[in-house]
Amino acid sequence: MNKKLFSKWLLFTFIFLPCLIFAQEIKGKVTDKATSEPILGATVSVKGTTNGTATDIDGNYSISVETFPAVLVFSYLGYERQEITVDSATTLNVEMVEDATALDEVVITGLGTSIKRANSANAISTVSSEQLVGKTAQATLDGALYGKVTGVNITASSGAPGGGFALRLRGISSINGNNQPLYIIDGVYVNNAEIPSGLRFASGANRGNEENSGNRIADLDPNDIENIEVLKGASAAAIYGTRANAGVVIITTKRGKSGKTNIRFSQDLGFNTIINTLGQRQWNAANVESTFGAAEVPLFNQAIANGGLIDYEDEIYGEEGFITETRLSARGGNENTKYYVGTSYRDEDGIIQGTGFERFSIRANLDQKISNTFDLSVSSSYSRTSSNRSFTGNENEGGLSFGYTLSFTRPWINQFPDENGNYPDNPNYTGNPIFVRDNALNTDRNNRFIQGLKLTTKILNTDKHRLKVIFNGGLDYLANETYVYVPETHQAQRGNQNGFIGVGRNNFTNYNFQTIGVWNTSLLNDDLALTTQGGISYLEQQASIIFNQATQLIPNQTTLGQGAAQAIEQTESTVREFGFFAQVEGNYKDQLIGTIGYRRDKSTLNGDPDEYFGFPKASLAVNLHNFDFWDSNAINQLKFRTAYGETGSSAAFGSAFTSLNQVSIGSNGGSSISALRGDANIDPETSQEFEVGIDARLFDRFNVELTYYNRDVNDLILSRTLPTSSGFGTETTNLADLENYGLEAAVRFDAFNNDNFYWNTGIQFWFNRSEVTRLEVPAFPQPGAGFGLGLGTFFIEEGSPVTQLVGNIDGTPTRVGDVEPDFQMSFNNSFTLFKNWDISFLLHWKSGGDNLNLSRLLSDLGGLTPDLDTQAGQDRTALGFVATRFVEPAGYLRLRELATYYRLPESAYSWLGKDISGVKLGLSARNLFTITDYTSYDPETSVNGGSGLSSGIEVTPFPSAKQFYFHLNVNF
Repeated sequence: MNKKLFSKWLLFTFIFLPCLIFAQEIKGKVTDKATSEPILGATVSVKGTTNGTATDIDGNYSISVETFPAVLVFSYLGYERQEITVDSATTLNVEMVEDATALDEVVITGLGTSIKRANSANAISTVSSEQLVGKTAQATLDGALYGKVTGVNITASSGAPGGGFALRLRGISSINGNNQPLYIIDGVYVNNAEIPSGLRFASGANRGNEENSGNRIADLDPNDIENIEVLKGASAAAIYGTRANAGVVIITTKRGKSGKTNIRFSQDLGFNTIINTLGQRQWNAANVESTFGAAEVPLFNQAIANGGLIDYEDEIYGEEGFITETRLSARGGNENTKYYVGTSYRDEDGIIQGTGFERFSIRANLDQKISNTFDLSVSSSYSRTSSNRSFTGNENEGGLSFGYTLSFTRPWINQFPDENGNYPDNPNYTGNPIFVRDNALNTDRNNRFIQGLKLTTKILNTDKHRLKVIFNGGLDYLANETYVYVPETHQAQRGNQNGFIGVGRNNFTNYNFQTIGVWNTSLLNDDLALTTQGGISYLEQQASIIFNQATQLIPNQTTLGQGAAQAIEQTESTVREFGFFAQVEGNYKDQLIGTIGYRRDKSTLNGDPDEYFGFPKASLAVNLHNFDFWDSNAINQLKFRTAYGETGSSAAFGSAFTSLNQVSIGSNGGSSISALRGDANIDPETSQEFEVGIDARLFDRFNVELTYYNRDVNDLILSRTLPTSSGFGTETTNLADLENYGLEAAVRFDAFNNDNFYWNTGIQFWFNRSEVTRLEVPAFPQPGAGFGLGLGTFFIEEGSPVTQLVGNIDGTPTRVGDVEPDFQMSFNNSFTLFKNWDISFLLHWKSGGDNLNLSRLLSDLGGLTPDLDTQAGQDRTALGFVATRFVEPAGYLRLRELATYYRLPESAYSWLGKDISGVKLGLSARNLFTITDYTSYDPETSVNGGSGLSSGIEVTPFPSAKQFYFHLNVNF
């Protein structure tokens, strides 16, 4: 026995002693390159062996290597895999960067499940926190998405601080209804309403959507977002049913991580300035006389003698608005409890004196492992926002909109107050722009609370079966207040309203609740994985909209009670929706991944509130690179995918019934039936989309994605005129069908990746085409989407694009333009130089598409358009008032973002304290330059806000701004 023991020790010595002698240790630290934070749990292995380890809570690792040279492999979910050759024992620190290919990224496939992007059958676009706000400061989420998602057309409906944007995912989804996507934040269905202020009752604008309102997604701080998933079409969004016709934007906010508490402080300082000015006409006595007559020449000469002409465009739009944003966050936790707390304050002044946007927000997210059975996630946020958007956009002789007043205010007419503070009247229009800027108000204030709660119950967990039930609920409460004040001394108010006050008190409450069961099982010796889910969903939306107005004001009074004439309006609505759904997903060896699903919804917005409408989905992904026969070093990934799905969108509140007009109290009291007849049989608009695509990764450097889609939108809800014998004027019902189709392509290229130079670049390309395929009424100008065929407007016509602009040419409605771009492209680049310098830029090219520039109509009428003395201006005005006169090409090339950052080396800031783990300084700019043939302030424009057929028609907007920032980021 002693001989056997001796033999064993001898064998052990011969085998393992060389390893003990020659094995050497390599150690180091693994950190996130963008944040310098340590990465817990990153895998470190020696290539070609089973030798591996993982980083600890501080990102440290230690691994033994037997022979040199050796290749160390560093990998972690969501980061690029790195292979580094080492020749000897050393200290090796590694900075990992986010995986631009996103092959291991997880995307949502159902209300309770997710899947690796490499296995997804849909083109789901994702935007990380770094891509969203890591380059330059962003005021709002929707504005931050510009040029970062294929298939998305974004148009700024206002350049005012706090935004105002129209998002279109794969074209137009509705003509009369909603075209904005559904937003979901941590499982909470949130409100993105545009809330009118009542300004139109003073300005004479036609509709509430012409009041320059912002979108309430502006209440969300983009810096709280971890990532965004954009479900662009019905094939991806079908599981969301009747709310998903215009697509779904799923927002996940930042959450805690195991490890020591990480504290981040950020300070941004910047300023706004106008992107483009129109400039002034070059005046002299001769063209003053030819334009306005001989009586105007002495006034012109007097102004020249007294110091020169006044540039009113610069007086109104020439401010350099100061911007400051301060952020502080903390995240950390342990195995059972993880937390994230963040707060921020943004104060942004606009390019018009007195305008601005403020947002204070605070967020607290908690993830708690209660036991092996129960997990709880809580997401809480509060925000307070306020803005002063002043007076821009359409009006009718209200004397308030700056664009109107500037179009008629001659630069030799002094509009400034005298030594006693008295403002002169404008002799050529109904309002003095300086008076309006200094004395009138158009403000809003919002208090918002969003609460999400998710409880996960693990019922079964064996080798073959895992069953869990998810209870997910959310609350979104928004209290909105608007205030409009026009003094009684305003020129257009005297002798009319004699002062105007409008006060809005609007409350919105959204509830949503889902119960979801998810069963995971494996078959065929674990080669086939099945994920089955099913559940119910409930959504309730309550709104109370109150608008008070007072006119005939007591002088110098600014409250409602000081008006002799008062009026109040209130609208209350409650919408309830209920649905149930089921989905089965099968994954065979990561080679074939198929999904089938079905959802049924009912809504109180439908003609029959108890009728269910079904929304099926099916998809298949084939990963050829995972098949046994695949043997290609050049093509690392090749996936073919196809998907089909259906979604819906219910009618607007009130479409299903005929309302009563208001009651007059007294001896002549009574009520009358509205001229708009409700349709008790109205159905939701529905989309059916087919999508097919290819994903590939080539030479471990190129990532390629190509998608074609075709989407039919059926039962579009339109209004039609009724015969007088019916007793009604119009009816809103299902009358049309629409088709959208398009192509999306994206290429990412890891051009260089070494110690001193890193370069990642990418190109995204997309276009959409639309056609009205069925129309049960004669072709017509879309009400509320333009200003008639005389000037040009959107025109709904079978066989034509829904985005066409049509005007009367020789008495015949004729297409004069199309707001849909020919295509769009973005070019995104990120560089790292010598490990410490980060440089990035984003170019965005919109090719084609037209705008109807009715701002030029007004300045032509006022005789102030800068080019009226040129041959081009004379040729234009010689056309008379025909639609072709105002249609202009709206393509552009814009530098959306440009940024450079310097990350201080550890030796430079270690003297500040051992708790500091990273310091970064930066400069950035947004909208730095724009190359375009469009002659107004910005080719991105919409007089009609973000709803309906909104983009492409301009009437004196709030001009867009370019922004410049200084950044300081410190991690503790």
